[in-house]
Amino acid sequence: MNQQPCTCGAEANVRLVTRRAADGRDELVYRVVCPVCGQLGPAVAAAGKDEAAAVAEAVAAWNVRVGRVRSPV
Repeated sequence: MNQQPCTCGAEANVRLVTRRAADGRDELVYRVVCPVCGQLGPAVAAAGKDEAAAVAEAVAAWNVRVGRVRSPV
């Protein structure tokens, strides 16, 4: 799957990050992050998925988000 560039035009990166869940636990999530403007894609939980599947899901979610911003209303 091809990853769309950020709305600022930069190439964003997929990162594995730790975030705090609502119940106080730390969880690992994949998300696409733009190094230029800091825009974040939706978080995709790493638990129960292999790396390739989680990365593909994060890229797909990013593409949907970028597509919504770029599509005319």
